[in-house]
Amino acid sequence: MDPADNGCRYKIALDQVITQLSPPERQLLHLDQPVEDWPANDRLTVTCRLAGFYSEVLETQLDGEADADFLLWQAVDVPGSFTGDDPDAEHLCIVMLTLEGAFRDISSANWDYLIEAAERELAGTVGSQIDVCIRAGDFQGAGGRAKLLKYHGCAVKAVAEPDIYRPLLIARTPQIQGYRLNAAYNVMRGHLVTLVQQRRTLMIGFSAQDNDVQEIFVEGAQHSNWDWNAAMKAFIFAEEDLKQGQKGVLTSAYGEPNYHANRVAIEADARVRAFAKPLLIALLLNVLELKVAALTELGLPAGWLADQKVAIASGLRQLRDGAAATAADPLAFVRRVISALNHGQDLFQHGNSDHGRYLPISRDSLQQIGGVSAATGLRQASVALALLGHGAEAGDWGISNDTAGNTPMRLDQEGKTTRVFLAANDYVASSMVQNGHVDPDSDDTVVLLSASARQRNARFPGGKYGRDGKVNLREICMSSVIEDATDAADLLESFKRSASL
Repeated sequence: MDPADNGCRYKIALDQVITQLSPPERQLLHLDQPVEDWPANDRLTVTCRLAGFYSEVLETQLDGEADADFLLWQAVDVPGSFTGDDPDAEHLCIVMLTLEGAFRDISSANWDYLIEAAERELAGTVGSQIDVCIRAGDFQGAGGRAKLLKYHGCAVKAVAEPDIYRPLLIARTPQIQGYRLNAAYNVMRGHLVTLVQQRRTLMIGFSAQDNDVQEIFVEGAQHSNWDWNAAMKAFIFAEEDLKQGQKGVLTSAYGEPNYHANRVAIEADARVRAFAKPLLIALLLNVLELKVAALTELGLPAGWLADQKVAIASGLRQLRDGAAATAADPLAFVRRVISALNHGQDLFQHGNSDHGRYLPISRDSLQQIGGVSAATGLRQASVALALLGHGAEAGDWGISNDTAGNTPMRLDQEGKTTRVFLAANDYVASSMVQNGHVDPDSDDTVVLLSASARQRNARFPGGKYGRDGKVNLREICMSSVIEDATDAADLLESFKRSASL
C-alpha cells in the first residue's frame, strides 16, 4: 500500500475500514508500523472496536477483485487461519462431555476445525461420534451421538469443496441480513429454532450481536413459555457483563413485560461469571462426579436409607476438588484428566492400557445412568472411589495419580505408599498380572475387584506383614465388603481393615 497515493486501491479499502473508528480511536492507529509492533493497548482497542463491526469490515470491497468475499478469503486468510487441528482445553472438554452424553447439540458460529480435531484425538475419527451439520443433507445423514451445528459455515469444508461450501461462510453484512432467505440454511435455521424452543442453552464466547441469530431467538421464543423464575434457567451466558445482543436474547425468551419488570434478577441469573476454559473444565468434573456418585448409590445395599448412600457418595467431592486444585494450566490439566481416565478405565475393563481412546464412564446421560449394567462392575468400583475419597478427606491418606508410573492411584500414608488398582473381576485382575501392570509378589499393592469368585470369602486376603513391615499384594472383593456393611461408617471401617490401610 502507498499511503501517499489516494488512488491506491488498498488505501481506498483501508480508509473505508477506518471510518468505523471514532476520531479518538483513529489517533491510536500506527499505519507506518506492522500491527504486531503497535503498543499493546492501542492494538487491543482498535481490534476490539473493529471486531464489533466485523461484518461491515469484511463487506469492504477491493477494486479489481471480483469475489465478494475477497477480504475474508485472502486478507483474513480462511485457508491458513481456520484449518488448524490443535485443539485447546475447551474443545477437548466439549467432546468429552459429548461422549459422556451431556451434549447432543453443539451450535457454533466459528469456522474452525478444533472441535473436529478434538473428536479425532479422543474418538479416533472425525464424524464417528459427532456429525458436522451445515446443509440439509448433513442432517439427513446424521447418525452420531451429537450434532455440531456450524451455522456460519466451516473453513475446512470450504477449502475442500469451495464451490459448495465457500459461499456458505457467513461473514458479511448482506449474508447476515439475508440468512433467513438463504435456502442452503433452511434446515439449519429450522433446527436452531426448535432447539431454542425445546432445550436450555449455555452460551460461551457468544455475543449474539448478529441479526440472523437474534431473529432465530425471536422466532424460537414465541410460544415456548420459558419461565424466567424457574430453578433451571433457559439461557445462561459465560460472561462477566451481558452484552446488548445477549440482553436481546433474554428479552425474546421471557417476553418484554417479564424482562423489564424483573431485569436485574433475570440478568443476574443469566450470568455464569467464568469463561470457556474454567467453565467447561468445571462442568466436565461435575458431570464425572455426578455420574460416579449415581453409580455409587446404585452399588450400595438396596435396604440402606438414602442419607447413608449420599454420605458414602459425598467422598467423591474430595477427589473432584483435589483434581481441580491442580488445574492452573488448563490444557495440561485436561490432558492429564484424559490420560488418567483412559488409563484407569482401560485397566479396569481389560487389564491393559493400550486402548488409546477416551472411554466414557457411560455413553448415556446422567438421567440414564441406571441403564449401566451391574455386570460391568462400575457400581462397586464407584463405591471404592468414594471410600478412597473419604479417607483422603479424613487425612488417613493422600491420593495422587501416577499414569507415567503405570499406577492409576497412589495412596501416601506417612511415608508409606500403596499402589491401588481397580478391576472389574478376576479375569481382569489376572490380565493385569499377565500384562505386567501388577506384580503378584509386590509389596504395598492393593487390587480392588468389583466382583471376585476367588476372593469372595477372603475378607483379609494377603493381609500379613513381612519382616520389613510392608503388606503383601492384597485383592479385595468389593461386593463382599459392601454386602456385609451395616451402614456408611461400618463400610468405611471395613474397607480400611480389609485393604490393610
